[in-house]
Amino acid sequence: MASIGAGTGHTIRVLSLVGTTHFMSHVYYLALPPLFPLLVKDFDTSYTALGFLLTVFAVATSLVATPIGFVIDRFGGRRVLIYGLTLQAVATGAVAFTSSYWALVVLFAIAGAAFSVYHPADYAIMSSTIDRSRLGRAFSVHAVAGNLGSAAAPLMMVGMAALWGWRSGFIALGALGLLLALILWSQGSVLEDDAERRQTAKKGGTGSADTQTGQPETVRAGLMLLLSAPVMLCFLFYVISHIGFGGLRIFAVSALVAMYDTPLAAANGALTGYLIGSACGIIAGGIVADKFGARMTTAAFGMIAGAGLIVLIGTVSLPMVLIIATLSAAGFMRATVQATRDLIVLSVTPKGSTGKVFAFLYNGTMIGAAIMPLLFGWVMDSGRPEGVFWLTAAFMMVALATFFGLRRAVPLEAAENSGSG
Repeated sequence: MASIGAGTGHTIRVLSLVGTTHFMSHVYYLALPPLFPLLVKDFDTSYTALGFLLTVFAVATSLVATPIGFVIDRFGGRRVLIYGLTLQAVATGAVAFTSSYWALVVLFAIAGAAFSVYHPADYAIMSSTIDRSRLGRAFSVHAVAGNLGSAAAPLMMVGMAALWGWRSGFIALGALGLLLALILWSQGSVLEDDAERRQTAKKGGTGSADTQTGQPETVRAGLMLLLSAPVMLCFLFYVISHIGFGGLRIFAVSALVAMYDTPLAAANGALTGYLIGSACGIIAGGIVADKFGARMTTAAFGMIAGAGLIVLIGTVSLPMVLIIATLSAAGFMRATVQATRDLIVLSVTPKGSTGKVFAFLYNGTMIGAAIMPLLFGWVMDSGRPEGVFWLTAAFMMVALATFFGLRRAVPLEAAENSGSG
């Protein structure tokens, strides 16, 4: 396809840009919690009130994400990504200049709305500019970049607060975002996707057959697509899987301490192993998906093996070293599914609809994030910490069932062959 850069150098340039942006988006999302103890004093407020800022952020993201997806499919992801990053950088930097809690609420609502652009814009750009045979690995690198941003956020914010004070830390974070936005703007030709090429061709009154394909849908047609069986099954996967994966990530440490009287440091070490294993599994899964295609067998093997290992931890009292090894292996196995998931979503997404579909599916993640702490918190409060592991495994199996539902809802031969050859 003429619109897709096939060279390795081109792929690296695209991934360097969108990966760095995805890294920064996760830093922005998690910039506040590491500084809670400082902000409680400076704003004379409570932890609950500060936690509410994150709720405002998430709600704003959910409200705006799907409409932003429609905008991306019509006008292109590059400009929307730059505008969103700029807006979030300004809102984040402005935190340094206020002493009003309600001003923080407004700024986090703005930042949350801006945060909605990253996933749909990134996926629209990658699927339009990276050769199909490399997409599995590209999606994996993109995901790992976000995970690294989550890991770096506490180190960056606490470090800057210690050196310069927390207000200067937010100013620096805002400045980094503005600098990155300028870099993205300077690399426009690298990040130009199908929708932006259509707009350019329309303005010039010209365009090849390639730039004229995949015309944007009407809003009604787009909504019908989002409510179609394949997309709704993918949406359910996002909701259900995030409840399980998120519950384990948030409550595994508490569950291990309650079940086996595990030292807190060792329990956190096990969680670190799980996260490292997940990062390695994402990369391995991308390689497998590109080589063999987005096959159901890959998804089934990863989810079933991961669920079995997680159940083992919740059932059998193991030496600490085996708990760490088992949880790391579980993280690896479940993460191998991620690239397959993304390629399957792409296979049921019509050309020109990548932005709206991935934006809509990301709302599933936000819904899962809202349900997860209440459900798993109730399990812990009920005195059944082993339920954290059993419940995670159960949600993994239900999520896997949505993949098999996709096989019935739509032929997936294209997905299974997408990475072959």
